[in-house]
Order: sequence, then C-alpha cells, then structure tokens
Amino acid sequence: MSQSRQLAAIMFTDIVGYTALMGKDEQKAFDLLNKSRQIQKPIIDEFNGVWIKELGDGVMASFKTVSDAVNAAMKIQQTCNANKEFQLRIGIHQGEVVIEENDMFGDAVNIASRLQSIASPGSIFVSEVVHHNVSNKNDINTEFVRTENLKNVKDPVKIYRIKFDGSPPAPHRPLKSIKRKNFAFMFLAVIVTTIVGYFIFQGSKKTNVTATNNEAIDRSIAVLPFENRSNDKDQEYFSDGLSEELINMLTKIPELKVIGRTSSFAFKGKNEDLRTIGQKLDVAHLLEGSVQKDGNKIRVTATLIRASDGKGLWNDSYDRDLSNIFKLQDEIAQTVVQQLRLKLLQFPTTNVAGSGNVDAYNLVLQGNYFYDKLDKENVAKAVDFYSQALAIDSTNARAWGKLANAISRQAWQNYIDQNRGYEKARHAALKAISLDNTLAVGYLELADIKLYHDFDWKGAEEIYQKALSLEPQNAEIIVGNGSLNEAIGSWKEAAKFYKQAIDLDPLKPIYYLGMGNNQTAVGQFNEAILSFKKALEIDPRFQRAHLYQGINYLLLGKTELALKEIQQENNELFRTFGLALAYHALGRKQEADERLKEFTENYQNNWSYLLAQLYAFRGEKDQAFAWLETAYNKKDSWLFWVKGDPLLRNLKTDPRYNEFLKKMNLKPD
Repeated sequence: MSQSRQLAAIMFTDIVGYTALMGKDEQKAFDLLNKSRQIQKPIIDEFNGVWIKELGDGVMASFKTVSDAVNAAMKIQQTCNANKEFQLRIGIHQGEVVIEENDMFGDAVNIASRLQSIASPGSIFVSEVVHHNVSNKNDINTEFVRTENLKNVKDPVKIYRIKFDGSPPAPHRPLKSIKRKNFAFMFLAVIVTTIVGYFIFQGSKKTNVTATNNEAIDRSIAVLPFENRSNDKDQEYFSDGLSEELINMLTKIPELKVIGRTSSFAFKGKNEDLRTIGQKLDVAHLLEGSVQKDGNKIRVTATLIRASDGKGLWNDSYDRDLSNIFKLQDEIAQTVVQQLRLKLLQFPTTNVAGSGNVDAYNLVLQGNYFYDKLDKENVAKAVDFYSQALAIDSTNARAWGKLANAISRQAWQNYIDQNRGYEKARHAALKAISLDNTLAVGYLELADIKLYHDFDWKGAEEIYQKALSLEPQNAEIIVGNGSLNEAIGSWKEAAKFYKQAIDLDPLKPIYYLGMGNNQTAVGQFNEAILSFKKALEIDPRFQRAHLYQGINYLLLGKTELALKEIQQENNELFRTFGLALAYHALGRKQEADERLKEFTENYQNNWSYLLAQLYAFRGEKDQAFAWLETAYNKKDSWLFWVKGDPLLRNLKTDPRYNEFLKKMNLKPD
C-alpha cells in the first residue's frame, strides 16, 4: 500500500443542524445535502481543489495553496448564506498530510476538522498558519478569535476567522477548552435552561394567579430517546444514556410534569407522528434529538417541539470533544437554578460523577442499557458493567446507586440468594448516599430494601419520602410509596400513588401490575383484570400479567377462563404455579397435585411464599403456615403481599394468621 506526503491546505465543511433535520424531515435533509453538494463541488473545482470525501453531511477537500482554500471557502459561504436555506461551518488548516489510496491523514487533517467543529454557523475558522499566509492578501481579512486547546493537538492553537461580506460577527465570549468542562452535563443543563425558561415565559403571560388545568398541561414534557447516528451501532447505549440523564435532571423540577423513561422510550425506532405521541403520553411538549459519536468527537442535536401541531420551538446542535467530562455538573446545575429563580431543591455541591472518568461514565451507560432488559442474563451484565465502572472510579455515587438497583432486582427475582443480594445492595446504596446525599437513587434502593427485605414499614416510609423530596417527578419513587401502602393495607392511598406513577409513565406495564394487585386486594376483581390487560397491551409477553388475570378469574369463579389465561403465562415458574391453582379450582386433583409437586421440586428453595399461597388456596392450613414461617425466616421478599392476599383467605379465620401479621408488624385484618 503506497503512501506519499505533501503540504496541503485542508478544508472541512459541515451543515449546521443537519442531524436534527434528518430526524425530523428526512426528505428535506437529503434535499439540502444535494444542494450543498451542488454549491460546493463546482466552487472547489474552480479553485483547483480536490474533493477528498464526504463525512455524513460534511465535506473534506484539499488545496495546493492556502489562498485557494480560503477563497473557495468564502465563495461557498457567501453562496450558502445568500441561499438562506442552510448554513455551513468551515475550518481550514495547512500542514503536511499523508496520502494513501485517495485519502489523506495527519495532524493537518485533524486540526482542520477540529476548527470546523467549533466554528460559528456561517463562518470560516482558520489556524494561525493560514492567517499568516493570507494576512498580506488585500482581498482577505482575518480577525483573531481565541486560543484553543484542540483534542490530540500538543500545543494550543490560535484561531482566526475570515471576514467577508455577509459573515457573522465573531463570538463575544471565548469558549474554554472542553478538557476543562463537563460537556455532557453542560449540554443537559443548557437544554434544561431552555426548556424551563420557555415554560416560565409561557407562564408569565398568564394573568390568572390560580393555576388552571390548561397551565398544568402546558408544563409537561417527554424526552424521546435520542437517535444514535454513529456509524457504530454499538454506541446506542450512549445516545440512550444522554436521554436518560436529561430525564433525570428534569424530574428535579417540581413545576414540570416529566414522563418517565419507559414510556418515552416506548417510541424508540418507531416512525410515529409526534402529535400522536404527545396525545398518548398526555404532554404538551416533546424533546427529541440525536447523537453522533466518533471516537472522542461527538455531535449532539436537540429540538423542543410543541406536541399539538408538531411545530419546533427551539433547536440547536453541539460539536465537541468528549474528554475529561463531568467535573462541573453540580456547579452548572446550581447556576442554572439561580438564573431561572425557580423554587428548586438545592443542587449538590459534592462530586456526583466521581473523578469524571469518561471510561467509567461509558461503562455506567452500558450497564443501564442492559439493565433495562430486566432478564436474568442482562441484569447480570449490568452488574458487571457497574462494577467495572466502580473499579475505575470508586467515588461515582451514581454508579453505586445503579449497582444497588441492579443487585436488588437480582434478589427480588431470586436470580441470586435474597439475603446475600439485599445485603450487597444495601452496602452499595449506603455508599451512594455517603458520596452524594442529594441523589435520589441511593435512597430509593435503601427504601426498597426496607420494604421488601427488612419489612421495616416505618423506615421505608421515611426513606421513600426523602427520595421523593429530591425527585418529586420520579415515578419509581412514587410507585415505591404505592407498594408500601399496599403492604400495610392502606389500599386507597396505594391506588393514588399507582395512578400518579401511571400518569408519569403511562406505558410502563409493571405499574399496571401494581395497580391491579392493589385492586385484587380490595375485591375489585373486574377492575384488576382490566389493569392486567392494559399491561399486556403494552407488552404481550410481560411476566405475571396472564397469571394475575387468571387468578382474578378464579376469584370470580370463572375457572375455565382462568385456566385459559394462565396457560398463556410466558414465565414457566409462574405458569406452573398458576396451573396448580387452576386445576385445584376445577377439581382436577391429579393434575393439581402433579403441578404442586413439580413446583415444589423445582422452586421450593427460593419461592416459599408462593408455596404458602398454593397450600392456603387448597385449604391445607398446616402446610401453608409452615411455608409462611419458612418465608419469614428466609425474609422472602414476596411476603410484603401477605396482608389482604386473597389467595390466603382460607387462613384468615385461623388464630395463627393474625399472629403472623403481628410478627410482620402489620395490623390484624
């Protein structure tokens, strides 16, 4: 493979806002791309340039002289600016390049690319070398902009802009190097500032001090998953992660109704009309965007949309280097709050993101990506990624909180031993809180452990309230309060919390399971069936929804319907459990006994409470109480359902039942 070296002036061009437009109107984006080519190609040829290649919506070209490169850039910009359909960013640098198979490499290429990425829309940024070469040309004027530390460039680079007719003014404020900035959270904070500022402006136009229903709806938003525009599709975790971080930031703002991640991400990869999405999520505003990541270079675009008509209210794009990020998150967030003069919680002054190690951050995002799949294998992968992140950055409070969440999931589902799992999760949650007591995730996981493992109802309530005070719009915390109230028999309060959680995350099926089980506990069997059907509408394979629907048919005396429903249960464990119930109700004793034996042999070590339910439903009280005791001694998480569980109704006239409730610190029925 032959190589050669030569001196060349390298020019990079890029269409401003193209990625956002592609996500919004693909055909229009392609039309603009073609117009850009039609403008640039003849001009590059006119000034003896060589069209090297296209990079997405950008172009790389080389010229023999700096004057030719600058003159070509000026004519391109003047033509585009006069066209008024789109703007370009252009960067130019001169240096030695390596030529290999009609492509060019080297520092000159890298520097020109970096200059283009930081250029103002409609402008041309050049290096000091280019400035010196053209400063004596009467028809070319330059103006110093700033000195910048560019990624993978040893020495700081003095940056100039080319002044030409119609060129935009120089930036008033120099941008510090991204190496000293937390880009990801700066980006999020900018978006938060824009969104909240927009809502405040809208609110200031209202003359009625009393909030109306319309005003409440106006202050609502869903963050749709940012599209991964990277060539490497494995970078999807990164675009998802930025979307999730933005949701996390917005949930801290009491004035906003923020739709939860599950419902927002339900539209991922679907070409659904934005107005329809707004109606389904019951929000007035949508935020969408894209992420293009190539090594340490990243482009993020964002568009705020009015859901009622799909009109874009604001959009912007950011081209940055991803390096040494996350160090200024707290300071930036606090500044945003002060500028907006909102009645927000005090943002943390501790180091939320630890040392700001970008590798640790990427590992956390990958962990989040796998955790969301919730099955045994992928949750284990998530635990591994979080552990890797903490091996790099042990001060990362968010990673500790995420680790606690993942291990709690493993314990709850009996993927691992419950006692050891919950103790590991407790350690991780306490570590997260010790590192940053303003993050809700640590408190949420600690409260879950108090609820599902310690059966410490008062302790769980106090910690849930603390978490809720930090993130009042967090549906996970709200549903935790619902589960707690269900456990202690405050079913009306539980229903309120479940409804609130569903309002915030209407496409999360597990919330309908919570609502349905609460309805079952108070005898609203038909209503419960509708809740479970809703869960299955959202996810036809969602675990336990068919089982619980079948149990409610059993409680209604519709045994054939119950059997048919339970036979559709996707999870083998729960299907075996349900069939043992259904066959008993149908009087098919041999089949009921066979399923009970099968369940006992396969699952007795981890599912003591379910065995207590089976024996109680069969009226075999001694065995039922024996398995309740086993469940209690093992701290079986599923005991939180014991109060009001209709499958235990055959036990309620037995004195041992209220004695057991007393041991669980629950009031007698």
